[in-house]
Amino acid sequence: MSRLSILSKNKALGFVLGLLIFVLFIPGCWALTTNIAPTAARQVDNKVAVRADVQNTSNSSSSLGVGLNGIADYSTQLPFLDAFKSSRQWITQCVSGQPNCNGEWDTEEYNLLNLDENGWVKSLPSPEDAPKYTRVSTLLLREIPNRYPSGQYIVSYEGEGAIEYSFDAKKDEAASKPGRDIINVDATQGGGIMIIITATDPKKTGNYIRNIKVVRSQDEQLYQSGEIFNPLFIDKIKKFRVLRFMDWMGTNGSEQKDWSNRPKPESVSYSYRGNVPIEVMVNLSNKVQADPWFNMPHQATDEYMTNFAKMVKDSLDPKLKVNVEYSNEVWNWSFPQATYALKQGKARWGDKGDAFMQWHGMRSAQMCDIWKGVFGDQKNRVVCVLGTQRAWRELGNYALDCPYWVAEGNKPCYQHGIDAYAIAGYFSGNLGGKESVSTVESWLNDADGGFGKAFKQLKEGGLLPGFKDSLPDVENDFKYFLDVAQKKGLKLFVYEGGQHIVGIEGVENNEKLTKFFMELNRRPEMYEIYTQLLNSWKQAGGSLFMHFVDVSSFSKWGSWGALEYVAQKGSPKYDALMDFIDKNPCWWDRCAVEG
Repeated sequence: MSRLSILSKNKALGFVLGLLIFVLFIPGCWALTTNIAPTAARQVDNKVAVRADVQNTSNSSSSLGVGLNGIADYSTQLPFLDAFKSSRQWITQCVSGQPNCNGEWDTEEYNLLNLDENGWVKSLPSPEDAPKYTRVSTLLLREIPNRYPSGQYIVSYEGEGAIEYSFDAKKDEAASKPGRDIINVDATQGGGIMIIITATDPKKTGNYIRNIKVVRSQDEQLYQSGEIFNPLFIDKIKKFRVLRFMDWMGTNGSEQKDWSNRPKPESVSYSYRGNVPIEVMVNLSNKVQADPWFNMPHQATDEYMTNFAKMVKDSLDPKLKVNVEYSNEVWNWSFPQATYALKQGKARWGDKGDAFMQWHGMRSAQMCDIWKGVFGDQKNRVVCVLGTQRAWRELGNYALDCPYWVAEGNKPCYQHGIDAYAIAGYFSGNLGGKESVSTVESWLNDADGGFGKAFKQLKEGGLLPGFKDSLPDVENDFKYFLDVAQKKGLKLFVYEGGQHIVGIEGVENNEKLTKFFMELNRRPEMYEIYTQLLNSWKQAGGSLFMHFVDVSSFSKWGSWGALEYVAQKGSPKYDALMDFIDKNPCWWDRCAVEG
C-alpha cells in the first residue's frame, strides 16, 4: 500500500537526516494492515476448485487495474462464498467462575493453543488446567451492519464437539444436526457472527472440530458446485485488467520467508497465517481473466521466489501475464520492510544512508532474474516492476542504478529485466495536513458546506499552504517520472492511485474534518476529478494505472474504496473508473489480451 507523503526533504542534510524527515504518513493504509484482522479456509486438497463456465472478456482491452482490499472479518469486500474465509484469529476465552477467570473477553493465550498444521484447534484445556482459557471463539462479518446479507446460513464442519453462536446469529436447534448447523442472522445489528467452540474431540480420538464453513443457504448449491468466490465480488472487479494482491498477501510487515511455511488452501483462515494462498489468487486471476500482480515478501528466500514463480507458471492461464514486485514501498518507514532493507543494506555495504534503496534495487533485480529464468521461453509473460516514492523524485535513482551492487560486478539493477518503473498516483490537495486544519474548518461555514473550495483545491490548488498535491502537481510528476522511465527503456506504471483525502499527524482524530472528507468522496464532483486524473495520466504517456482499492468502508483512516461495500450499485469514483475503461481502451504497445 502506499500513500503519497508529505514532508519535504533537505538533500543537503544528507541521507541520515533524510531518513528522519522522509517518513511517509499513511494512516489509511497502515490501518488496513494493523486493525483487527483474520480469515478462514476450507479445502480438501491443494486444488482450489473454481467454476470457469463463463469466460470474462470485459477486461480484454481494459486500461486500469485495481488493488484488492485486505481480507478481514470487518471487510465489506466479501470476496468468498464461505464467510469463514474472513474470520478473525482465534480468541481464547474462559467463563466467569472458573479458576483464575475474571470473564475477560480475551485471555491472550493464542500462543498456548494446540493447533494442527492448518490452524484448527485440536483440544481445549479443562478449567483445572494451567491455561486460563477453556474455549475459543472467532468473529465473522464484524461491525458492518447492513453491509452483508441477513438470512439463513449453513455452518458445516467435520469432527465432534460443541459450537455456540452469538451476536447477530441464532442457531435453529430443530433444523440443525451434528456437522451441519442452521443459523439465522440479522445483519442490521452490526455485531457480526460469533462462533464459539466450547468443546472439541470429547472422546479423545483425534476427531476435533475442523473445516468449518459458513455459507448462505441460497449459495450452498453454488458453493458445492465448486465455486468459492462471491459472484457479486466478481461482477465488481471484472472490468479491471490487473489485480494487485499486495494486501491479500499481507505484504506490509510480512513474516513470510521460507517456502515450506507459505499459506496453504487448507489454512483455517486467509486473514492471518500468511494470508491468501497462491492457489486462490491464481484461480481468481484465471476466473476474471485478469493479470495478477504479486508482491514478493521482503524476507523471501530465493527458493521461495523460485517455487512461487514455478507454481504461477504451471497454473496461470497462459494467455495472462504476471506482474511481480519486491515487497511494497520499501522506502516507507511506517512499514517494517524499510527498516529491514536498511539493516540488510548496511550489513552488506556499510553504514550508508541510501543502503535501503540500493538493497531494494538489488533484490528487485534478483527477483526479476529468478522469475524470468523460471518462465524461460515465456519470460515475456513476466512484467517486473520497480517501485519508487513520488514525493522524493531522485530517490528511485539509487534503486535503478544501484552503484553499490554494480561495484560488485553486476549490471545496474534496471538492466536485470525490469519492465516498469512505478509510482503512486494519489491526489489530496493537502486537505488533511496539520497546516490546513484552520482553513478547511472555516470552509465548513460556507453555504455549500465547504465542498466548492475543497474541489477547487483538489482540481487547481492554490488555496492551502504546505505540500503541493493537487491535480496539476500530480500531472507534473507524471511527466517527470515518465521521462525518467523512458530514458531507462521502461514503462511507467501507477502501482496505487486515486484520492488520498485523509487526516494525518493527528488530524485523523478531527471528527468534523473526517466526516467532511468522507462526504467529499461521495460527492458527484468526485467523478470529474477522477476523470481528470486519469485523462492526465493517459495524456502524459503513462501505461497501467492501479486504483487503490476496490471495496472498503470509509473511516478516519481513509476513504480508499472505489465502493464502500460490495453490494453498492455504484459511486462517483467507481463510475468514473468504469466509464474510463469503456471510453479508453488500453493505448500502450501490445496491451490488449489476445483471445
